[in-house]
Amino acid sequence: MYRPTNKDVFIYLRKSRKDIEEEKKALEYGKNYDTLSKHRKELLDLVKREQHNVIDIFEEVVSGEFLSERDVAQEMLRQVEDGAVEGVVVMDLDRLGRGDMIDAGTIFRSFKFSDTLIITPNEVIDCNSEGAELLFGVKSIIAREELRQITKRMQGGRRRSAKDGKSITRKPPFGYTRDENLKLSPHPEQAPIVKKIFELAAEGKGRKAVVNELHKLGVEPPEGKVWEESSIGYIIKNEVYLGHIIWGKQKYSKRNGKRVTKKVPPELWIRHENAHEAIVSQELFDKANLAVSRRYRAPVQEGLTLSNPLAGILRCALCERNLRISHTADRPNPQLRCINPNCQPYQKGVLLPIIEKRIIDSLAALVEQVSLQQDELASSIQQEESMIERKQKQIARLEKEIEELHGMRETAFEMLEKKVYTEEIFLQRHQSIGQKLKETEANIEQLKKEIELEEAQLTHKENIIPQIRKVIDTYWELESPIEKNHLLKSILEKVYYTRKKEWTKKDQFELEIVPRLPI
Repeated sequence: MYRPTNKDVFIYLRKSRKDIEEEKKALEYGKNYDTLSKHRKELLDLVKREQHNVIDIFEEVVSGEFLSERDVAQEMLRQVEDGAVEGVVVMDLDRLGRGDMIDAGTIFRSFKFSDTLIITPNEVIDCNSEGAELLFGVKSIIAREELRQITKRMQGGRRRSAKDGKSITRKPPFGYTRDENLKLSPHPEQAPIVKKIFELAAEGKGRKAVVNELHKLGVEPPEGKVWEESSIGYIIKNEVYLGHIIWGKQKYSKRNGKRVTKKVPPELWIRHENAHEAIVSQELFDKANLAVSRRYRAPVQEGLTLSNPLAGILRCALCERNLRISHTADRPNPQLRCINPNCQPYQKGVLLPIIEKRIIDSLAALVEQVSLQQDELASSIQQEESMIERKQKQIARLEKEIEELHGMRETAFEMLEKKVYTEEIFLQRHQSIGQKLKETEANIEQLKKEIELEEAQLTHKENIIPQIRKVIDTYWELESPIEKNHLLKSILEKVYYTRKKEWTKKDQFELEIVPRLPI
């Protein structure tokens, strides 16, 4: 069999699902088994035998089914299409992809149109040779079928575990602990909290009231820093607290590389009742769910209009959440406040007209502060232009360094050909040069971005004051909250709000204004 030699190649390493299973089995027996290290050694030995020149090594640590899920593979294929190498060294064809026929076609075209070889320890595939497309297609179908069988085995294992009453979720449900046999038992501290949630709901308290009660009691949430209303709803509906294991309520599939969720009819769910000790009785479970369902209000989407001109702009300075608008019968004007229970002991709300006026007044004061005299503006612009010139000189110097590094890489190739370098020393030297090249190119890219930003700021410095003045002059003429919101967002990124409980005056609060662009 013909084996090419002395080609410029990429090395591509990726774990398959089978490799992950083997690594898990090895760990069970107390052994260390690193698939990527084993494959790396084998492919470097192949490169050494056949005297290929390694341009880069691509290592994929994710086991994605579709090409769209693997960023490293996508980047490698982009470089292959650009003709960066003559071949890609890989353990087997299926390492490049086991996705659908669309992925197989994408990979095949990348190698065919760039005239790049696929080099494996057992074969060499030339996508431009006669019968290559048929061979590639057959191998891709076989790889895809093997993946389907692996997935089927994994799903079968999960299904059997659920039928046996085992908990196979990412982590045990709140209120339970899980042993090595995947069996659940009530958590001594969390289980009473779960029961308290059901009792509060059964008494007619809404999810928000339950959240407030949990915060008063100082109860830690399952995830994050604050209890969410959605977490309460999830707990109340979850039959795991009756002692049942239910699996298969939803079916997950991939469409165009994206995960799609589909509900499964209840008759197809896998149920194992009385799989573990229940935390709540059936009577309490039903009573809590009935009470919650009676409180449900359908979301209003159609015809909904924005009523808060500061939406997405005004934020709590403590938790950085957006302030919510509320209307009450005893106040003619709407009020804005932070709804985070952790902030409520420290933050007070504010009337919308008062804070609107403060923001516009603050913008007017800002204009007075930053209004520059013509000579100051000219001096500022001259300094910025001088900075841009310096960075352009830096780019020229770095581009010269890149030319030198390319020369050093060519020298390394010559040293390898003359056998002055061993393959191992060559790879070390070559990767070191490659790393310096990447760093230098990244520095050039960063400098170009900085120049682009500074040029934008030059224009901004000349235009920002008139923009702010336009907002100040126009704001009170507008009646629509949507128009006001769009106008403010043209110059403001966000505004942080603080009003301590001891501040009793209506206009006693502090604002930190963050403009959309620096002033």
